[in-house]
Amino acid sequence: MNSRRTSPYVAVVALWLGACGNYSNDDLDFQLALPEQTDMEARMQLSVSRIDSAEYYRATRSAITTFNGMVGQLVGLVDLVRGTSPTSRNGAERIWGPWPVDKHPNWELRLVMQRSTVSASLLHMDYWLQLRPVGGGDSAWVSFLVGKYTSSGSARTGQGEVHLLTAEARAAGYPVNDDAGLVDLDHLDVTYSNATFPVTVTMDIVNLLSAKTQSGHYEYFQSQDGSGQMTFDWQGSTDTGAQVSATMQAEWIGSGAGRADLTAVLSPDQPTVVTPLGTDCWGVDSVATYSHRLLGDTTSGDANSCLF
Repeated sequence: MNSRRTSPYVAVVALWLGACGNYSNDDLDFQLALPEQTDMEARMQLSVSRIDSAEYYRATRSAITTFNGMVGQLVGLVDLVRGTSPTSRNGAERIWGPWPVDKHPNWELRLVMQRSTVSASLLHMDYWLQLRPVGGGDSAWVSFLVGKYTSSGSARTGQGEVHLLTAEARAAGYPVNDDAGLVDLDHLDVTYSNATFPVTVTMDIVNLLSAKTQSGHYEYFQSQDGSGQMTFDWQGSTDTGAQVSATMQAEWIGSGAGRADLTAVLSPDQPTVVTPLGTDCWGVDSVATYSHRLLGDTTSGDANSCLF
């Protein structure tokens, strides 16, 4: 099983947003609450990629690339309203839109945000990216993306959540399946915290029961010194139809040198029986200093070279 085949990914619809009028300083809190790419992306200092890089190093970088791609697509759904004037202001509520969806002009979208003060030092925002058929009434709006954010320490640091609700949009008749990346997706959930180190991000992908890869789970931790960890789990079926649940856990220091371990639950009837499938340790050049595989019972290098 390799990362390319088993790591699910999501490509979200491209949206066209416009705005008019003057941007107000009173809208700044709303803009700052929307997530940016850097709030949720995973970072690994080592960018070396060579033909003899450790296999699990390459799998880790592939998982990070997939993870960051999904983060970027989520952020892209709300990013184009940043710095633009809301269509309407009503006390603690701002609304951008509605505007037609570029790929589906029979549908329109809007972004709704509501502000509430938790305390003198904490600000909370809830927001909804909503869709409806053109000409539909207020009751026709369906939430496609839902998010929340609470500041901590400063306006740009805190805790947030983003949820992509593909199933709800599909049920409302929105042509979700026109995007190949959304055909299998039921929903996608991301939580993040960047108020203090370690920065943490989790991502859960839940696909339809008919999908070969049924779910994926990512956990990312970043320390102030540049070291980090990423765990990525996936559940699905092999080419023979056998159900499998696998986990790769990777950890690295600021230079990028690190280690990754692959384990799997091979029998759904024995979910607590975890089988170690392999280990790779690598140096700053990304080349394996130690490698072991259960399949074939192969080992190379020195286990004492592993940093973890």
